Amino acid sequence: GENRDPAEGGDDTGSPFVFNIEVGMLEIYNDEVYDLLAPPIAASQRKTHLDIRRGKDGLIEVPGLVKVKVSCLDDVMAVLTRGNDNRATASTNMNEHSSRSHMILNVKVTCGIKDQPLQTGNLYLIDLAGSERVRRSEVIGEQLKEAGHINKSLAALGNVMEALDRKAKHVPYRDSKLTYLLQDSLGGNSRTMMVVNVNPCSDSYDETTYALQFATRVRRINIGQAKRNVTSKNLEETVNKLSSELKLLAQAKARSEQQMSSLKRENKRVQDRLKSAAESRARSHDDTRTMSVLKKSHAEITERLKKEKALREGKTGEMENLQQEMQKVRQDTARMARQVDKLSTQVTEKEDKISDLQKQLRSAKEKASAANHRARTAQIVNPRSTPSSGSTAPSSIPRARVTRAAKPRGAPKSDDDIAKIRTEVQELLEKYDPNKVGKIDTLMEKFSGRETYLLSKLKQRYTNGGARPGGSSTPNGTANGSISGSASRPGTRGSSASAGTTAQERSEAALQKHMSRMRLRKERASARSNA
Repeated sequence: GENRDPAEGGDDTGSPFVFNIEVGMLEIYNDEVYDLLAPPIAASQRKTHLDIRRGKDGLIEVPGLVKVKVSCLDDVMAVLTRGNDNRATASTNMNEHSSRSHMILNVKVTCGIKDQPLQTGNLYLIDLAGSERVRRSEVIGEQLKEAGHINKSLAALGNVMEALDRKAKHVPYRDSKLTYLLQDSLGGNSRTMMVVNVNPCSDSYDETTYALQFATRVRRINIGQAKRNVTSKNLEETVNKLSSELKLLAQAKARSEQQMSSLKRENKRVQDRLKSAAESRARSHDDTRTMSVLKKSHAEITERLKKEKALREGKTGEMENLQQEMQKVRQDTARMARQVDKLSTQVTEKEDKISDLQKQLRSAKEKASAANHRARTAQIVNPRSTPSSGSTAPSSIPRARVTRAAKPRGAPKSDDDIAKIRTEVQELLEKYDPNKVGKIDTLMEKFSGRETYLLSKLKQRYTNGGARPGGSSTPNGTANGSISGSASRPGTRGSSASAGTTAQERSEAALQKHMSRMRLRKERASARSNA
């Protein structure tokens, strides 16, 4: 398949998804961080080292690190080749191409849906430089300094692993830039895998034992389970949440209505009490104080009723807003489902059209090949001979029978005989038809086992003008004799040449007609696919 750029997301196809991949590459050389993908600098200038910091999101990052967008495997391999070419290496007594730095490859993947928060994941691939014993590698000068930094960083990594194994409260990540850069991978929300390379030779027994012990200690470490980083919810979760809120609001509405009905009943009771109090006030002046108390109670109840009514109206408005939002979400879900069905239908139609066009192309190629084969055979091997106007030779002999009668099969021939016949055939073609000299291999392969018949046929065509000398017969008997007899009359040679030319013209015309039909069919198919 073709290498499609995932950084384009799905803009051309209408896809709502976004997918980007970026690759960065750095090395830790002498406890300093250098960018392996940085532009080349002059030999007189020094490489600029980078810093390691903690970003705003709380993750470790390297500001200024060059990150290259990639879209296929070839882009990734090109970035790796470019970074490896810039990596620090040297020749020691133990290794001709010894790595003098730790190399770290960072692959940053960003994906998500358009107009929504995107998700980001980081993959770190670390190539650690091997531990080095100076007594065996015999390095001096700058290489001795490099070996010291390598062993120091590996020792710091071992201390970090030991602290993680002991579940220590303090883990010494800052002892080395290697461990500080890998802090999120070793103790954060991640999955970590380590591959330890050992030397099987007996003279490296101590280093191999230490490496295996280190791997055993690392294997016991449990940094916890990685958690998925999700900051957005899909439409189904939103619908479920809105539905639950709607249920809660409906329950609150039912409770409010119950409270309203109870307040109405209470209000009715108060009105009845007021009415009876008014009636009793006429009978007794002492009931005035009771009336004032009842009025105050009525005012309080009325105020509570107003507050409950306002609260119910607010809840009703919120419920209507939630219903509208839920309707919008359902419409968006239905629209996305229609878009998915439409895209699936378009893909199916395109695949059917491609299949039909491929079938038509194969059929056209087969027909064209068959037409070319027939035209070449008729032109080179079996030319048609037309009798002269005065000829009285019988024309009722079928052409297929004459052709079969002219194919004698003799005894198997040796390689020398075949080589002589090939030489004679080549001489005839060079003399009479130079354009067909390049096709002599095809002719010899087609007439394998019938080389004598091919030679006699060419001689009859070019030398005798289509007739055998003296009307002699071939191993097939009278059929050839009748042909040679009818072809030995005056004017036969000119007639044979004109017949061969006419047959060639007819073959070329038929081929041109067939090619025009195929072009017209292809244009129609292209027009239908565009429509």
